[in-house]
Amino acid sequence: MAFSYCKLKFKIDRCGSLKEKRTNLAALLTRLKKYNLSVIETASQDNHQQIELEIVLVRANQSLLNQDLCSLSDLIEREFPHLALFEFDKEIYL
Repeated sequence: MAFSYCKLKFKIDRCGSLKEKRTNLAALLTRLKKYNLSVIETASQDNHQQIELEIVLVRANQSLLNQDLCSLSDLIEREFPHLALFEFDKEIYL
């Protein structure tokens, strides 16, 4: 079994309040959870222009894991263009 720990950092374009950030974050978390993963917001809760998430994925093998990581990155770029992903650190364990 392979698993991955990822740390993602986003900058939110044109976000003026924490309420607006929470709306964006809720939509992102809902969409990410459809990939059968665990996700948590770890830092920058009081910063309305930045989101920091940590994600854990577990898959049967490394190729499935890599495929899902690429899919996650594509999903974020495609469906959330107002979120600028500026850090995507990942560690893969076999």
